[in-house]
Amino acid sequence: MTPPKTGKEEKKRELSDHVLTLRNRLHEALSLGIKLDGNKLKKWQCMDAGIQSHVLKTMSAFIACVSLPLSQHPLIKESISDMLVALVGILQSENEGILSRAADLTVKLFCSIRASISQYPMLEVIISLSRLLSLYQLPVATSCAIALNYILTHLGNLRSTIRKEIWEALDKNNTVGSLARALQDYVDGVYPLEYFTEMVALLRTILWWWPLSRYYIWNNNTLMDKLEGNCASANTLVVTGVLKLLSALALCGHGAMKLLESTALLRRIVQIMGESHPVSVRVEALILCQHLMRSAKGCTQLTMLCCEPLVQGVTKAMGGWRSSSSRRVPADQMPLVIEACRTALMTRWAGDHHHCFWVHEIDEILLNILIGNCASTYPMPPVFSSKELLAMVADNCSDTHPYVWDILGYLAANSEEDFHPRTTGEFCHLGILLSCACSVVTDMMQRGCSSLTSHMSELEPVSRSVLLMVLSPCKYIASRARYNLSEMVRPFGDVYLRFLLSSLQLNATGDVPIVSDSLHTTTNLINLACMSTLSQYHKLILKNKGIKILSAIIKRCINSDIHVSRSNIASHLQSTSNWKTCCWGHLGDWEGNDILLFYSLLSLSQLIGSSNLVCDHYQKVSGEIIVCTRCGHSEAQDLIDSLQYILRNTLSSGPRCYASYILSFFGFCGFSNKLGRKIERAFNEHELADLELLLFNGQSFNVHGVILVARCPHLLPPIESLLKEKKMDDGYNIEEVIWGHGRRSRLKVRMSNRVDSGALCKILEYVYTGFTLVNGEIVRPLKVLAKYCGLKSLSDMLHRKQLKWGTVGPDYDLSRALDLAGHPFSDIILKAKISERAMPNCNLCQLTSPHMHAHKIILCSNCDYLRALFQSGMHDSFSEVIEVPIGWEALSKLITWFYSGQLPKVNPDCRWINMNKEQQLSEVQAYIELSSLAEYWCLEEVGEESSKVVVLCLQSDQKVSVEIIHYAANLSQWKLVEAGVSSVAHLYPKIRDAGELDNLCEEVVDMLRAEYVRYSQEQAYRSG
Repeated sequence: MTPPKTGKEEKKRELSDHVLTLRNRLHEALSLGIKLDGNKLKKWQCMDAGIQSHVLKTMSAFIACVSLPLSQHPLIKESISDMLVALVGILQSENEGILSRAADLTVKLFCSIRASISQYPMLEVIISLSRLLSLYQLPVATSCAIALNYILTHLGNLRSTIRKEIWEALDKNNTVGSLARALQDYVDGVYPLEYFTEMVALLRTILWWWPLSRYYIWNNNTLMDKLEGNCASANTLVVTGVLKLLSALALCGHGAMKLLESTALLRRIVQIMGESHPVSVRVEALILCQHLMRSAKGCTQLTMLCCEPLVQGVTKAMGGWRSSSSRRVPADQMPLVIEACRTALMTRWAGDHHHCFWVHEIDEILLNILIGNCASTYPMPPVFSSKELLAMVADNCSDTHPYVWDILGYLAANSEEDFHPRTTGEFCHLGILLSCACSVVTDMMQRGCSSLTSHMSELEPVSRSVLLMVLSPCKYIASRARYNLSEMVRPFGDVYLRFLLSSLQLNATGDVPIVSDSLHTTTNLINLACMSTLSQYHKLILKNKGIKILSAIIKRCINSDIHVSRSNIASHLQSTSNWKTCCWGHLGDWEGNDILLFYSLLSLSQLIGSSNLVCDHYQKVSGEIIVCTRCGHSEAQDLIDSLQYILRNTLSSGPRCYASYILSFFGFCGFSNKLGRKIERAFNEHELADLELLLFNGQSFNVHGVILVARCPHLLPPIESLLKEKKMDDGYNIEEVIWGHGRRSRLKVRMSNRVDSGALCKILEYVYTGFTLVNGEIVRPLKVLAKYCGLKSLSDMLHRKQLKWGTVGPDYDLSRALDLAGHPFSDIILKAKISERAMPNCNLCQLTSPHMHAHKIILCSNCDYLRALFQSGMHDSFSEVIEVPIGWEALSKLITWFYSGQLPKVNPDCRWINMNKEQQLSEVQAYIELSSLAEYWCLEEVGEESSKVVVLCLQSDQKVSVEIIHYAANLSQWKLVEAGVSSVAHLYPKIRDAGELDNLCEEVVDMLRAEYVRYSQEQAYRSG
């Protein structure tokens, strides 16, 4: 009887005799060098060149017979694992010939198994390859770069721990440094081109996946200069590789800003977009520009330098295909057109580039992409019917359409009020675009918000585009869009609105979770906002509880902490890769991560004026809480509470702007915040007032020049007059008044007879606090005075002017007053008493330090200590200079807080992480000094914020923890000492052995030792 076959024998039968023969030879050769180490793990332990050569020869023959499907066979996978063990060992050889063959063979192996790389442990292979990148044996280094890049690009989605291990291995072997030196030393025509391109490709991959690597490149000025020069190379491969590398570098906010500093580089990048360059190069230049214009600041810097050529390059790339008389975008041009459209999303930022886009006929280009090449396809009548437009859009459907809708919407949102499009006879491309968008949206509405075609990608972009059109500040666009929308929805508008409100009611009550289908929920809210701009539907929406539904959704969003960003639902904005940006801060759209909340507020803003919720009998209580004394806890009061919560807590500008706008219908103009409430204490104060505004009826207001200069300069005489304090003309005079123990001048300014005293009081309240409550008869004169005073934000609220897309959120800021150094209102100087590097025992030394001009009224409003000082009989109360026992860095941050209410933060980004110990310590010391000063000056908020920064730094990087503890202890900041001790307790043995305890006082050493004992006991308990 024949014994049954074992599993391994069955597997062998699946392989051909030839493969089995080669496999047997391979393992015979591998057995000569692979041994088990002390941990019974396979290791290569043979450095004999002859054996290594023999093994490489058998490996080469085996790899040649391994196909991709065959590589998944268990026996083949086992052989591949053994080959990787051998290659790790052989790549440590000092024989150049062996290394060259081993590196080449590694590349062949990875090419044969491709994506299967992720199935094998690669860390040791990565380490071996990275060590060889620094060799001046160019063929070996090139092959290692190819193999290493192949591994890193085929690892797939890895756990964060594994990805971290790989980066630590690359960092330990100074891989990025080796690549940087290779690129710096490269000389075109002397070194092989492949050496340069492969080094660039590998570096780009590392920058793409590991954000911490980017600092080493953008901070390398020599390399950056070399890369800038490479952009002018005549070799397309060199230019393409460098552009890809720079795009990966621009994923870092600091890296992008570094690139934006180079005028020559930016001009070269824009020039590369031109039609004279190959499509592949133009595509990479467009992608790089997209990264550089990720923020409004980046867009502004780039457009200020080369707006015209930039826009021309983008529009040529978007519309150049039309010269071929093709009906639609050719397949070979589609990548270029899509990247150009993505670059054209720079229209989301306000600026002069919008005018350039119109000059370069962006409306005609967008129409051609949307419905086909008009010149070669359609007879171009002045008017198309809605059905004709739908048919043309559907017939020309492509991946470019979502971008077209976005660009069109942004152009509409940022157009000037008097903008009028270019026309050719009776034909207007923009007019047809507006009709196209409205036709597509209304067709979707009729189909119950299903897609016009099978593509769902257009659902949100086109709806959003129409919303931006009907809200456009441009009279032509807004009126044309509203007319088109009104006419097209007329046959079914009532039915659709009832359906829409019923759907949203389910979201409001929680019967259907708001985020269960965020795409349709968002689109429903956008369409409701569109319909709400049509006054003929207000009555129907209100009758069907539209405001109550929106209020409930708003409340659910803020109570349930629901966050949905646009990129979550707009598929064309979603990236298929896992690259990460770094050091950019907040970069969301105006809607932010709260689009459901945002569109609910936007819809409500269109309806609130027609509702019965608005009343004018509210009052301010305790300087902060607003209550309706008649309505009590009514629906209106609940809504007001929700809106105020948004102003206090929501980070995104859009929701905050609309919350503030809606509150203005209740008479709440502006936004009450901490800084405004502090400055309010100075309103109509006599002691430090340096101006007196005299009205015709004899009433007067004592005010402070610095506040008016910063917030409302139109209320003051010309600055030239203020600089001549002793000259009395132009309707004002000067009197001598006593401030504390000093004698100073007070200007008297006579106001026009037309100025209403009540309105002026409200103006001053708004100027001082950023907020005022307006109701009753005061509204009319206040509108006039607010306009005269140039208070556009207040004037817009009083006139119910529609918000412009992208408006900065409602905030109170006196930062402009920081620019008044040397101005007659700069009445105090703060002088740093110690340098930023001086230790606390130098506090008593009178060091020469820089100083800052400041204003007593700002200081007193923010600091109870200074208020008491100036009101006391102390010598310093009338001194022009106050020495502050902190260094210059700390003083700069303190002054910023006085004027803005915000203390500058330390961001634990790549720049911070890569600072040396001295740089980090210098940064943190300023906050420790502020924490100490806060106790003495009664600055509780500054103390809390400073402590948070120090603790964050301790948690993010422990290399300066001991020095921070030492500095904090010397300033008696024991809470910070405790936080520092807690963060480094587990490192106590290393700190002790390194002798760092010698710098600490005995009390701190005892604290550190006790915390380490507690930590050790806790670890023992967990492990037990």
